[in-house]
Amino acid sequence: MATVSPTFDFVKAQAAYVPRVTWADIVTGDTIVALPIAAQAAVAGAVQFGGTFGGATVKLQESNDGGTFFDMKDLTGAIITATSAAFFEFTCAAMYLRPVVTSGSANAVDVLLVLRG
Repeated sequence: MATVSPTFDFVKAQAAYVPRVTWADIVTGDTIVALPIAAQAAVAGAVQFGGTFGGATVKLQESNDGGTFFDMKDLTGAIITATSAAFFEFTCAAMYLRPVVTSGSANAVDVLLVLRG
């Protein structure tokens, strides 16, 4: 299995550039590197799941110590989890965020994250 680290780019939205974080082609069993959140960057956020799921489930998790992670909830209080392409908005004050992919086979899940604060 591979180690999947977040990558960063900037997407032009109207007259400004918005930072975006991507974890690409996550396969069940990969080690996923958490994203450390600086300052107040994660007051509001949105996550988009896509790619090939192959029976996999993907969740977004949060942590304040980088070792123990908990499932995040969206604005309605539901756990952020998907078995196919999906989009969720959330608020967050945690120090670390990461996706996690479980079960499935022949999957390659993409996670796109935008944080605003």
